[in-house]
Amino acid sequence: MKTLNVATTLLLCLFGPSASGQNEVTPIDPSLPEERLLSAKIESVVLYQGRAAITRVATTKLTAGLWKLRFEDLPPTIQPDTLEAKSGGGRILSVDFSERAVPNIASTPEAIAIDAEIRRINQELAVVTDAIAGYQSELKVVESVGVRAGTDATKDGGTAQLDLVVLDRQLAWMATQRGRIGGLVRTATEKTDLLRKDLAAALNRQGALGGRRTTVQSAEVLLALTTDGEFPVRISYLVTDARWEPVYSIRAAPDRDSIGIEYDALVIQSSGEDWKGVRLSLSTARPSRAASPPAVTPWYVDVVQPMDKSGFAAMSVAAPESPAPGAPMEREGLSKDRADARIDLALRERRKSLAEEVSVDAVVGGSGPSVTYTIALPFDAPSDQQSRRRARIASFDAPTAYIFQTQPVAAEGVFLRGTLTNSSPFQLLPGRASVFVGADYVGATSFVGASPKQEFAVFFGADPAVTATRELVKQEDRQSGLFGGGLDTVSDYRVTISNGTGRKINVELYDRRPVSRNDKIGVELVNNSSPLSTNADYLATEQPQGILRWDLSVAPTPSGSEGNAISWSIVVSRSKDINISRLPPE
Repeated sequence: MKTLNVATTLLLCLFGPSASGQNEVTPIDPSLPEERLLSAKIESVVLYQGRAAITRVATTKLTAGLWKLRFEDLPPTIQPDTLEAKSGGGRILSVDFSERAVPNIASTPEAIAIDAEIRRINQELAVVTDAIAGYQSELKVVESVGVRAGTDATKDGGTAQLDLVVLDRQLAWMATQRGRIGGLVRTATEKTDLLRKDLAAALNRQGALGGRRTTVQSAEVLLALTTDGEFPVRISYLVTDARWEPVYSIRAAPDRDSIGIEYDALVIQSSGEDWKGVRLSLSTARPSRAASPPAVTPWYVDVVQPMDKSGFAAMSVAAPESPAPGAPMEREGLSKDRADARIDLALRERRKSLAEEVSVDAVVGGSGPSVTYTIALPFDAPSDQQSRRRARIASFDAPTAYIFQTQPVAAEGVFLRGTLTNSSPFQLLPGRASVFVGADYVGATSFVGASPKQEFAVFFGADPAVTATRELVKQEDRQSGLFGGGLDTVSDYRVTISNGTGRKINVELYDRRPVSRNDKIGVELVNNSSPLSTNADYLATEQPQGILRWDLSVAPTPSGSEGNAISWSIVVSRSKDINISRLPPE
């Protein structure tokens, strides 16, 4: 433990021997701090992904001098090197962390070993969780490169200009990266499962001993005061095994004229201490990640040889004082009933004001690569891995434009898609979303996230009033070329869309054509009854990969009619003497 050398001046009051033979009074050494054990409640929590920053506060009356203030019962998942303290008065001279054995039935070598094992497992779990998040981010980068590579490699739609050597290198690189990252994720996931099993076994062994933790973890704060007074003293530290994830409820009105978005945080924590009535802030930062990038290491090649709702209670409603007899209320002729009514009205207004205070959206803070959401309502979360508590970050209405989308070559049904605009000041993070239309639950979907003012798409399920039927009308081989040395396979397709909504609708229809990877094979789209989409994103990314898209305006289908038909043909040409991969039978 740290020590402090303090220069002191001793004022000794000497009392001479009295007639009764009284002894001298032993002087007090002011260089020795007075000690006090403080009971500190959790005031606030800043929750990260896999970590939480805890702030405890205790207010106590102290006199001028040196004080050693002890905070006990710190959680087993604490990271001691993150411990710090602040005081409302005086100067903090040192902050120390200590562990000591508790002399009770559980203070046996076996119990102490189990306690240490639990802390180690929790710390390793946090490290592996961070590693998996990093691998997933790396995989997204590889996938984005893959989309670009596929676009560049097939930009000529299978003509002779296609560079097969470049394409093979790109595909080989992508396969290598996916395999490498996938292996890392599998290894980390397997390690997570093993650690959780080890943790459950250690907790069971600890419970079988019949005692609580065998050690008390404490913080000792050395404080120097120059004045007497009542001061708040705060300690803060990071704990592991606590996290939050964004979840959404997207609610469309039955007539779909409005869309409401509820942005919540799902909080899970088993840090070893309960959070009761805390001020909760949710952060997108990762305090355990390095602030600077790693150095580039050398690359060597060699011959191969054989990882309490106490805060809310503090906002209790204070009733106005009742007027004393003879007060102005009675002198003005107000009856007691009217006076009581006025008091009740004041109470209701105060309750309404409190409800408005805790019903507002979270306050957004931070800048740069991370943001923080501070929740208005005091929050409870027990230390229990099985408990999931929701905290409302925000709720808002999102402007929406609707369109139908169908790809009958891949799935049945015509799906209603809404293009929503994030009209809130919040950064909507990637997460899970539950979709509702009226009171009906449509299903769950993954949400990729959106910045303020950014558009994003949400599907509201298949509309039974609209159908799309795809059929291969005919497929045949035909001889081609001047002397019949060539062979063409001609496939005729048709999609029929039936619109039973009673109004004109816009539909995006998706299909596909073969993409040649050999200059000896030609592919051509012919007899197209409707022009393909001119959307810039589609032309740049999907069309070069053989994706067909039509942007259609479909009128209501008259009674007795089959619907609106779109037809096209695909011609695959090659020499008779070469074999090609099998064409889709549909």
